[in-house]
Amino acid sequence: MYEILPLLPFIFLLFWIFFSRRLSGERGVARKLEFLRKKNEEYHLFNNVILKTPDGTTEIDHIVISPYGIFVIETKDYKGWIFGSEDQKMWTQSLFGPNYTSTKYHFQNPIRQNYKHVKAIQDFLKIDSKFIFNVVVFSGTAEFKTDIPVNVRSMHNLIPYIKSQKEIFFNTKEAEEISRKFRDYVERSILDKDDHIRNLENNMNHPACPKCGKSMILRTAKKGEKAGSQFWGCPNFPSCQTIKSVV
Repeated sequence: MYEILPLLPFIFLLFWIFFSRRLSGERGVARKLEFLRKKNEEYHLFNNVILKTPDGTTEIDHIVISPYGIFVIETKDYKGWIFGSEDQKMWTQSLFGPNYTSTKYHFQNPIRQNYKHVKAIQDFLKIDSKFIFNVVVFSGTAEFKTDIPVNVRSMHNLIPYIKSQKEIFFNTKEAEEISRKFRDYVERSILDKDDHIRNLENNMNHPACPKCGKSMILRTAKKGEKAGSQFWGCPNFPSCQTIKSVV
């Protein structure tokens, strides 16, 4: 016991560093957006909203509603080097140092990932997609080694990006009405995080077509480069040619 006492300040420091980094990464974006909302009444904020989609549910990290548009924000807490362009399906994370030995990971293009959230909001509100901004925020220490898409931001320049949008899409009453619709939905919704996780697991094993909602069929490619590989196909083929990869 007495041998540990001299180490307590050091242990406390480690815990403080860990939790402060976690706060800045996971909750830092929410805190900045909350500060924006408090300083500007024309901005309305919603966090962790779960919406229904044709193939289950989707969880949206942050939604900012304003007269200048609706900002749909996906947060990513990454470190290392990031390689990727707006049009690529997959991006690459490169980790380096004594603990990583230049390890590389591939992850889905977050702009494409967030498009599903944009589409869910578009369907929910029945509005044109030109009023909705697809925004991705990297809250960690990641450094881009390729050109950064204009709608991909770091945590410190997220708010300036939102406030730089000056074109008015909605008057004050319309923006408040959109905000009220979301508020009513959040207050009445019975969906929670557990429901969303169950939907993700179910959609992995028994996916629904994201276009028509029908249960997809497991098929096998008969020709081409992917001959013999399996994929999920819409039962309404050929009128609906939506496919999904088997995870």
